[in-house]
Amino acid sequence: MLKLICADIYRILRGKGIYITFAVLLAMGALVVFASQAGGGVGGVSFTPESAAEAVDAFREAIEPGINAATIPGILAISMENFSFFLLPIIIIVAGTIFSNGTVKNDISWGTSRTKLYFSKLILGVLLSIVMLIFYVGSSMIMAAIVGGFGSPVPDGHWIGLLQIYSAQLVLLIALVSIGVFLAFTTKRTAAVNGAYIAFCLVPPLLISLLAIANENIVRLFEYDLLSNIMGLANLPSMGTAEILRALSVGVFWLVVSTVAGVALFKRAELK
Repeated sequence: MLKLICADIYRILRGKGIYITFAVLLAMGALVVFASQAGGGVGGVSFTPESAAEAVDAFREAIEPGINAATIPGILAISMENFSFFLLPIIIIVAGTIFSNGTVKNDISWGTSRTKLYFSKLILGVLLSIVMLIFYVGSSMIMAAIVGGFGSPVPDGHWIGLLQIYSAQLVLLIALVSIGVFLAFTTKRTAAVNGAYIAFCLVPPLLISLLAIANENIVRLFEYDLLSNIMGLANLPSMGTAEILRALSVGVFWLVVSTVAGVALFKRAELK
């Protein structure tokens, strides 16, 4: 499996897609920094009054001392659902291209098991997503330092608290990668992956919002929506243990279900 991953890394580094993705991500980080510096903010797109109010409060608290290298990570955590959509190009680069260019049949004919092939793409997708997240936060901190300096000494536990938030959000981001890889291996078409991934991210919260107009109790379904939980974990310090465990459980559920289903379906799939 290590040889498969190394070969994929070599292939990816020779292409343009990975560099374009990181360039766009850098531009997104710059937008967040300069919009925040201007006072507009780029907070999360919240779907419930409660989460919207929490996002606004968290954003105001984050920028109170001014935009600098110490405050920008908190702002990025609040808008992490934006980052979720940047996982899609990584998924396509890692798992989608083997079907569009037909190399998947070569891998299988050379004796690579379908299970090993699936997990090699999933592991590489997760690793690249972690690298991308580090790049996103790190480059944004550098830009924020240029714009507003490094900031005054931060309160005790500031960085540990941010690390806890990002670690919790990362569990759910990995679940999104797993869902994307599942879609790539089951649909085998880039356009279908794009449409299905975006629909998975956007349709559930929109439906819940519409249904909540008729019955306000429907709002509770947000507690089981992946993107809503990514946003909610930005307020991890103020969350109760039960809320945190529920949010993480949503991520683990989708990670396990999509991986098991993806491997099972791919093992039975006919490769054309």
